[in-house]
Amino acid sequence: MVKVKGFHNSTPELQYICRRNLLLTINIDKNTEKDLQLAVEAAATLLEKEKLEVIDFTSGIDSSTEPAHYVIYWELSSEASNELLKECCNRLDRSFPDAGYIGSRKVKTIGALELRILKNGTFHKILDHFVELGAAVSQFKTPRCVGTKNQTVLQILRNNVIKNYFSSAFRSV
Repeated sequence: MVKVKGFHNSTPELQYICRRNLLLTINIDKNTEKDLQLAVEAAATLLEKEKLEVIDFTSGIDSSTEPAHYVIYWELSSEASNELLKECCNRLDRSFPDAGYIGSRKVKTIGALELRILKNGTFHKILDHFVELGAAVSQFKTPRCVGTKNQTVLQILRNNVIKNYFSSAFRSV
């Protein structure tokens, strides 16, 4: 989605907003691609202390649990400690700004966010999949939200998970 932010002569000047079909939602929550990006950036700051970085990421919804929950997939530059990744998972969960999400997490109508760490090269496998379908390498953008209709990409992600963590950010005290 783009917004016309002005004109230069008669040519519109466009501002990129987000990809149209990206919305993480389970019930009343609505987190956009920008919300996801900001949450990942907030959590990734914890990795900087260890000189690690998120190579790439995507997200999805796991409806196989009751209640359903968000899943964030990360491919990292190097191995990170379990303690650091648990902290990243909690930061991700707390960083989504949508009031519907926060309220739903607090009353447990959305389950704990899950962070899944992927083998290196996983996003390259996803790129290969889309290139096989006819996408141009130069035009490819990693899907930031993988829906249930994209079973092949979901299978690539599932087959390459090496660790997973569940958030404890909204546990009752």
